[in-house]
Amino acid sequence: GCSITDYIRRARILRACRLLDGGGMPLSTIAAEMGFADQAHFTRAFRTETGLPPGAFRKLARPRP
Repeated sequence: GCSITDYIRRARILRACRLLDGGGMPLSTIAAEMGFADQAHFTRAFRTETGLPPGAFRKLARPRP
């Protein structure tokens, strides 16, 4: 029910969610590894897909001590 472009973007964002949940990798590195042009492009796509910017997602995903 979606275009191939939407499907690929969602798959990249899902993979990025796993990397963000994992901890210490910088956002710029995650953006590059997921194939985004830069961190700003990654942040826009991530926010569109999840409703949160990557940094906020990471804070929510980290377990509390």
